Amino acid sequence: MGFITACGPARRAMTAAFSIAFALASAPGAYADTTESVIYLDQGWSPELRELFYFTPQGSHLFPYDWFLALEQPDSEDLFASRENLARFGWTYHPDDSGRLNPGGLPIGFTREPDLAPGGGNWMGMTCAACHTGTVRAGGKTVRIDGGPSLSDFGGFLTALSRAVTVSHPAVNAEKFARFAGRVLGDQASPATMQSLAQTYLAFAVRFGGRAWMRTPPLHAGPGRVDALTQIVNSLTVFDLGQPENLHPPAAPTSYPFLWLTPKLDWVQWNPIASNPMSRNSGQVLGVFGEANFGLDQTTPHFTSSIRLKNLHELELWIDDLEPPIWREELFGSIDETKWRTGQGLFESNCRGCHNMPPFEMTPKEENIAGKQFIRITRIPYQRVGTDPLYVQGLISRFVQTGALAEPLFDGRDTVLGAEFFTKTVGAALRRAMDDADLSQQERLAYSDYRFYAKTDPADPDEPLRSYSPPSFDTLKAGPLLGIWATGPFLHNGSVPNIFELLSPPEERSTEFWVGGRDLDVDRLGYDSSEAADRFRFDATLPGNRNAGHAYPKRPFTPEERFAVIEFLKNPARF
Repeated sequence: MGFITACGPARRAMTAAFSIAFALASAPGAYADTTESVIYLDQGWSPELRELFYFTPQGSHLFPYDWFLALEQPDSEDLFASRENLARFGWTYHPDDSGRLNPGGLPIGFTREPDLAPGGGNWMGMTCAACHTGTVRAGGKTVRIDGGPSLSDFGGFLTALSRAVTVSHPAVNAEKFARFAGRVLGDQASPATMQSLAQTYLAFAVRFGGRAWMRTPPLHAGPGRVDALTQIVNSLTVFDLGQPENLHPPAAPTSYPFLWLTPKLDWVQWNPIASNPMSRNSGQVLGVFGEANFGLDQTTPHFTSSIRLKNLHELELWIDDLEPPIWREELFGSIDETKWRTGQGLFESNCRGCHNMPPFEMTPKEENIAGKQFIRITRIPYQRVGTDPLYVQGLISRFVQTGALAEPLFDGRDTVLGAEFFTKTVGAALRRAMDDADLSQQERLAYSDYRFYAKTDPADPDEPLRSYSPPSFDTLKAGPLLGIWATGPFLHNGSVPNIFELLSPPEERSTEFWVGGRDLDVDRLGYDSSEAADRFRFDATLPGNRNAGHAYPKRPFTPEERFAVIEFLKNPARF
């Protein structure tokens, strides 16, 4: 990323921005989870499957594994990878970890990738488990929510890691680098190997600093949120394509969605743009430092990538077994049947029209190539739902230059919508991976979960497949709410702290609250959002953070009715 680091003023501005964001995310003990004992709900996973989900590599190339374990924190000699340091950013640990899949003892979702990294070792990567493994506390007990959104601060972590890389370079702090090199090289350390490592480190540090910078939002997003799509398109268009003018600030962070029911839904993201699970999961890998060749590397075929195809397919199968978390009354409190039945009636008459719930309305099986049915979600134009528009507007208004891919992918067009670039390039990388794996047509269909329309002429083997239902870039998804109690804060941008406020008129909602605590608010359904020194202040008056919209029903619920709907949502199948 030399175009960022070469210029002195640009580098000074970058360093200042990193320092500001690092300060925001580095309060002592911020978001830390130090509890050793964890209760697991019955969500359909065995301990073995859970560990596979936590630590199976997917193709992310975030950082050389051995280097990460050896790197010091920027302002001390303590290791950056220490449990105390990483827990500050909200990353959680697996207390039952045997070390077989996690030899470095790293948090959930941090993996050892088999691919070769700079320096000769393996890469360290991140998987969806890092941001989609939740934790709640109630009555002094810690409960794991598999597939639930974590309250990890990805932006703060990345900024701090980049700063640690910068200050550990020998030109900045020779003693720090010497200690780092000693840990990496061990008994192979010598003046020659130290010099060689310094050169390799410098090349990596420049590139990593640029990749971290283009993922740094102008305003700190805080725990549980990231502008994932902007970051993915930045990675694809700036680094993989080599077009620095495509850089765009990630300014509209969204909450990490929950994963249960994901393989069963016709659309998943907040914005319905990818139905095919392999496209969705491949895009996620490329967004967390996966790599794809769009022509910059002339030694390998176009569209080869670090995507680990088989692992991503298995991941989707595992998540298909994942059940929504059930409200355990002995842990979280009993459910009042009278209130529950009142809430059920209110939900059915006011909410179910958008939020599909059991018995689910399904897509027609005759439309699907394999007769499969999916749970139908509701697409709502973003103007109608009235929530903060920055996320959708950023998606539908961002254009990128296609560079070397204009001819092979975009019919010669040198400028396209960022969303189109995302879908077509990820699709091309996925097809390349399937070609390299020599998958049969039936295997390709299975990997894609049969997300294709039925053929008009089943006897014609050459009839092209049509993706199941077109994407809609200017709508937001309203989906099922099973397990919603474990997924706060709410709305697509995490701007409402609890369900009670979400069911309230927008003008009654908090304009500021504190994020990062894991204590469950069992009355209002959310996390305790009161002010605390180790939490992040969420300002709902800022662009991208606004808590407007979702003003349903038209006749506002009374407070008593809101509590009744909350009682129903704790466990919609309770009575």
